[in-house]
Amino acid sequence: MRTAEGTGRRHRVGRRTPGPCLLLAVVLLLMAGVSPANAQLPTVRLDLPTDPAETDERINIAVTVDDVTNLGAFEFRVAFEPAVLQAEEVEPGPFLGSSGREVNCLPANIEEGSVRLVCVTLGATPAGPTGSGVLGTVSFKALQAGVSPLRFERLLLTDPPGQQVAAASEDASITVVVGASNGFAWALWAPIIGGAVAALAAAGGFAWWTRRSR
Repeated sequence: MRTAEGTGRRHRVGRRTPGPCLLLAVVLLLMAGVSPANAQLPTVRLDLPTDPAETDERINIAVTVDDVTNLGAFEFRVAFEPAVLQAEEVEPGPFLGSSGREVNCLPANIEEGSVRLVCVTLGATPAGPTGSGVLGTVSFKALQAGVSPLRFERLLLTDPPGQQVAAASEDASITVVVGASNGFAWALWAPIIGGAVAALAAAGGFAWWTRRSR
């Protein structure tokens, strides 16, 4: 008598193979040279002057976003060293409204040691801007020589419906050195000092010659 086939067989439960859509997405990302875990995020950074700032100088620093898609609103708060820098003004940049959307910004919040700017756009259309551009410009006055870190304490990007857009930020620092107006102006005083020394020397020489001639 034959026994029934398959009696006592073990059925191995394996992992499910990825679906064709997921495999296709991974292949396309790899062909583009981007892995799913390391896809590039939009980055918000600070454009600094190439040379050190001088005391009493006005410094304009642009807050710039790179590689963003369909931007609808933003908020940033940048902290700095109040003993070295004094924030004087914060102006919205042109990027957020560059696709034709209506831009509304809250009054900039300037405190001792930090500045904050919030701007939003309204309406379902058109789409938000894509690419890179200036979100805002912060104007500082350099107070004294030193180094001030510039640090993003808060950063938020959203698309037009209000969904948060993941983003990275890059902190920076700025160096302030003593300017000519705060030090001794050798270029101005050197000719005057030289002339005075020459006059004194001539007067001394004349007095000596007068005494010798008597």
